[in-house]
Amino acid sequence: MTALPLALAAAGCGGNGPPGRWARPQVMKLGWHENCGTGKRPLPIATRRLVVGRRRWQVDLSFRNETGLTLEIVRPHAVGETLFGLEPFETTSRREVLARAQSGGAKPRAFADRFTPSIPVILAPRKGWSGSFSGLGRVPAEVPIRVVLGRFVPTGVVPKGFFDGFLCVSERFVRLQP
Repeated sequence: MTALPLALAAAGCGGNGPPGRWARPQVMKLGWHENCGTGKRPLPIATRRLVVGRRRWQVDLSFRNETGLTLEIVRPHAVGETLFGLEPFETTSRREVLARAQSGGAKPRAFADRFTPSIPVILAPRKGWSGSFSGLGRVPAEVPIRVVLGRFVPTGVVPKGFFDGFLCVSERFVRLQP
């Protein structure tokens, strides 16, 4: 399974309107294994579970930088923040994800504000992170929810065929119960 590495061509804000219904508290065991890099420069991600509470959600996962490049984890125009979070979609189509990326709207609507342990700012080759991130807010029910990680930016020369800066949007999705 491959996650969708999305080069951020535009910096505009995106987002959907309010959902029809909110998800009730629940735990979803996911067991997803995806690659957000390329075949030659992988960034494997293992998403273990999603926990949804009344006012807070949490994702448990790990990733490892096998790209051979040093990556910075940043959120443009927001010092000390990232673009980790959850994003609801209208459809399960990969086409919708790619269309949002082209318009700059593939960013999460629900942003993570806590990381346990802390997320590194610089991720050296062969280093990784394993833990949980969480955020305030309710999560919509009955719509495809994808996990978003990033923004990852190579700190040196970017090899041909790789990305200047990218988000990882899970190819897999979950629909939460109302």
